[in-house]
Amino acid sequence: MSFSVDVLIIGGGIHGMHLFHLLKQQTSNKLSIAIADPNPEPLHNWKHCTSNSGMQFLRSPVVHHLDIDPLALDKFAHQHSIANPCFSSPNQRPSLELFNAHSNSILSKYNVQDLWIQTIVSDISFNEQGAIVHSKDGEIHAKHVILAIGNGGELRKPNWTQSLEDTLFPIYHIYDDLYSLQSSKIGVHTVIIGNGMGAVQAFIKLAKRSTNLITLLTPNQLKISQYDIDPGWMGPKYLHRFHSESRVNHRRELIDGARNRGTITPDVVRELRYVLTFEHAKHQVGRVQSADLFGGDSAYLKLKDNSTLFCDRILLGTGLSRVIDSQLVQKLRSKKNLRCAECGYPIVDPFLRWNEHLIVTGELAELEIGPAAKNIIGARHAGKRIQQLFV
Repeated sequence: MSFSVDVLIIGGGIHGMHLFHLLKQQTSNKLSIAIADPNPEPLHNWKHCTSNSGMQFLRSPVVHHLDIDPLALDKFAHQHSIANPCFSSPNQRPSLELFNAHSNSILSKYNVQDLWIQTIVSDISFNEQGAIVHSKDGEIHAKHVILAIGNGGELRKPNWTQSLEDTLFPIYHIYDDLYSLQSSKIGVHTVIIGNGMGAVQAFIKLAKRSTNLITLLTPNQLKISQYDIDPGWMGPKYLHRFHSESRVNHRRELIDGARNRGTITPDVVRELRYVLTFEHAKHQVGRVQSADLFGGDSAYLKLKDNSTLFCDRILLGTGLSRVIDSQLVQKLRSKKNLRCAECGYPIVDPFLRWNEHLIVTGELAELEIGPAAKNIIGARHAGKRIQQLFV
């Protein structure tokens, strides 16, 4: 494989597909655009992860979606009959079913499969004409590359899991491509580990499916927040201060202080409290110190308070590693013409260019976009910057 395009978008998730739609609408057919992604179709990873987390409603409000018009999702909901409730309070948070139906409708306008390159990108090099994208299937030449790998970090697994995985004990990460919550085996004692939305919602969903013992093990007491960042960071209320700060290390401090990591929404808390009234559903606070096989097909977890927990299967809801730790970004960070801050994140210009031919979005753009960079609203903020390069 070797061919050339004007714009190559690396990543077919929320960020990549919003930018694809935005550029197609703005430039019509003036630009040749392709998307490179290891998955077979757009939004594959988004749909898999949200399904496996048991998500029912998004954390984002109705005006955050793939389309350009902020009111497009609300209009779509009124024009189409969706069987389940479409929105949840506060702020009209759309159901996952509605959000996905709307996204599919937007992308159905294009022959995306003709522009889709299913491959794994290993490196990007540059010359005067543009970028050379190296993949396991060959080279792609592009005048501009948009790196939109979003939340595409590696699965985060605690060190103690290795000893159990070596024995082939059933231990899965809820975001693993090879695991499906929908077809998850029942009839065993399952321990779900994690304290964020993914882990807690997966626990709720499985607890409702079966009467077999299931335990939610959280490292800390659960923390509640409607949003993973204060809504002020989604608009000018706080971003004015952020953008007036020219020192990138101070911007990093603002970002780190703004995100409400490992929190769950009040409606999920209510669902959790209801599920915990079931005799078979338990919640325990503790951190795993070590894990060993017990009796051939069970495991016991030794916690740091010296208590133990026996189980037949473990599900990890421990999230994803940082995108900057991915192999591709590590290679890019080593290139002399791509500047990084002390925290390792790209230093980009106001149009999110890391260099003349490489544009970033998502988590990689957070030193310019702010704490909401990896969220859906971050994709929309990034789109407004990036589209100015192609007017």
